[in-house]
Formats: sequence, structure tokens, C-alpha cells
Amino acid sequence: MKKVLFSTVILSIVGCFIFTGSAFSAPKYKLTLGHVEPTSISTHAAALKFKELVAERTNGAVDVTIHPNSELGSGADQAQMVQSGAIQMAMLPAGHIATIIPEVQVFTIPFFFPGDIYEMEKLVNGPAGETLKSYFPKRDVKALEVLVHSPKQFTSNKPIAMPDDFKGQKIRTMASPLIMESYKLVGATPVPINYHEVYTALQLGTVDGEENPFWAIGEMKFHEVQKYIAVSNHAYLTSVFIVNNRLFEGMPEAIQQAIVSSAKDAIPYQIEADLEVDKENEHVIRAYAKTSVTTLPPAAIEAFREKMSPIKDIYIKMVGDGGKNVVDAFEKEMNK
Repeated sequence: MKKVLFSTVILSIVGCFIFTGSAFSAPKYKLTLGHVEPTSISTHAAALKFKELVAERTNGAVDVTIHPNSELGSGADQAQMVQSGAIQMAMLPAGHIATIIPEVQVFTIPFFFPGDIYEMEKLVNGPAGETLKSYFPKRDVKALEVLVHSPKQFTSNKPIAMPDDFKGQKIRTMASPLIMESYKLVGATPVPINYHEVYTALQLGTVDGEENPFWAIGEMKFHEVQKYIAVSNHAYLTSVFIVNNRLFEGMPEAIQQAIVSSAKDAIPYQIEADLEVDKENEHVIRAYAKTSVTTLPPAAIEAFREKMSPIKDIYIKMVGDGGKNVVDAFEKEMNK
């Protein structure tokens, strides 16, 4: 009995959901949604659109409070908070969610996914994406939608033209085992560092380089402390919109449907916002005289693809049967 009472108190404190109402007002669910990006980035645009849509579709019964810019902690911390119910929702890079759902690391496999962002979005939220999403509830998390951001580029204080140029370099990565293994394949030493500590780490020489889309490089001013950027488009930065599964399953069906449809309909706004901010930051970075931006030619891309190709098998070995199922599902869709 004490255990049941304690659990009830804890749920009230962390606010898995707050129900208020009277004969004169609609029931209300107050949900916290966290993410790690600045408010100028497309993740925040998606969060704002979701908040607007779900309030409209539930006649104000769902109220979402957004906490951007890592206000609630690191991405990995927020993933665990959603899993435990300490917060209800988050939009987090796949590399951060990998600490609790290893299957999601499929998005970090370099040179694996198609080059068109619209094609990529259909893929990750289509049948193959559903195969991946099926693994989330087993860890008390539900994946609503995958947000596709512009592709990542290599940055460093040393020139990068071929895979061997990474030898001996210390490269900042997310806390994703697979991303770390990817850099080991080209002879680099991966160093996981919190996103908001990367600028200082690059400035002090704690690490030599990192990887991110142009929008992240520009918004976080990484180009000010990096001499070289190699346009590689080697992997998409993807974020996953997650919600605590126990909370979601306990909601009325109408509320569930409103949340699912609002998450889906926020995606087009996110894609357009992402493309716009990525181009703006690329323009600023290319105009910055102290940073050299070069595009890797097809021969170099092929050399990187070949050097990093074992990562797919490493992913399957690391994740197990779930990983193989996910890879097979994506390859099936891409080969159609």
C-alpha cells in the first residue's frame, strides 16, 4: 500500500500529466516538451507548430510548455526523463536517444540514406520508420515522428580531403556508440562532449573537430574556432519526437489522435524552416574569411563510404536482431 501511495505522489510531482477541470471548463493536460536546440532552429519551429495544432484540435484541453536550448538538461538526460516520466515529451537528436533505444542509431550510419531531404522524410516516417518506431514502447517511450534536418558536414582545424586525414584527430561526437565507432574506422579518437560545451572544447583544442549541419555550425559559431569545413553530406541529423508511452496510452483516444496528427502535421513546417536556416548559415560561413569551405569530390566520397562501410555490420552486431530488422526494412524501401 505504501508503495502504491509513493508512486502516486511521485507521478503528481513530476507531472506525467495534470488534469484540471470543472463543470464550466474542459479537462486539461499540461505537458512539458524539451529539446536541445536554440529557438532559431527548426526543432523549435516544429515544437511551436505542434503546440498550436494540438491546442486547436483539443479545444484547449492540451497545453504544451516548451523548454528549448537544453534548459532541461542534455539530450541524453532528457531522453531518460521522458522514459521515466519526469517530463512528458522531447524532440531529441537520434544520437542522444541511442542511450536508451540503440536501434535509433541507424540514422547515424554514414553514407547510408538518400540525398534528398524530402525523400528521406518520407522514408523515415513511412513503413521502414514504423519498423524502427516499434522498438520504442519496449523502453516506455513512444516515437511520434522523425524530424529530418539538413545533412552533416565534417569540420576540423586540419584539412580533410580523404579518410586518412582524420588519423590522430580528436573528434567531438554525441554520446552515440555508433558515431564513435564510425570515427574509429578512419583513425580518429571520438570524444563525446555536451553540445553546449563544444565551442569551448574546439577553442581550447580539447578536440580538433566535430560534425554538424551548416545551421548548427553557424548558430553555435563553431566556424569561428574551426579552420576547415568539408562538405560531405555524410549523414542526416535526425531528431525523434518522443512521448512517455504510459502517459500516452492512458489518455483518451481523441487526445491521442490529436497528438499524433498534430505531430505529423508539424513536420512540413519543420522541413521548410530547416532548409531556410541551413542555407542562411551556409552563406554566412562561406563568407567568413578565416574558415575554408570545400566540397568533397565524388572520389573522396566513395573513399569515405568504403572506409566506413563496416559500420552497418557493427550496428547490427551492437544492436542485435532489432538492428538487422531495421536495416532490412530501410534497405527494402530504398531499393524499391
